[in-house]
Amino acid sequence: MADEPTVTYRFLCGAGMDPSAVRRAYPGARFVARARLLPPDDGPPEGIWGILLEVPADRAGSHPDAARSVVADDGRAYDAWAEEGPGGDPVAVLAAARYWELPPAYVHALPGWSDPGDGA
Repeated sequence: MADEPTVTYRFLCGAGMDPSAVRRAYPGARFVARARLLPPDDGPPEGIWGILLEVPADRAGSHPDAARSVVADDGRAYDAWAEEGPGGDPVAVLAAARYWELPPAYVHALPGWSDPGDGA
């Protein structure tokens, strides 16, 4: 019988990246990198940005979706359990994207983004 993995990778995006929620849901997790979920053939070509965590296998939780290809911001490739998409309250999504310092072009494209200097 093959050894069970001791860690797994989890990709979080959207409101799921809220730091407090991440700490509650994945105690003992380690931040690996900002990462981009590679799109399926019918998805947006730029993919979805989020964060990649290394999670102890016994704390990984359920895996509602299949493992997907993820590329860290330094180019390393991983297979990670991923959420469905970047949903959630736009204010929470934007706050989490800013907290994790996701790429500016991605953050600027999120609903609710405004430049503090534009008077909005």
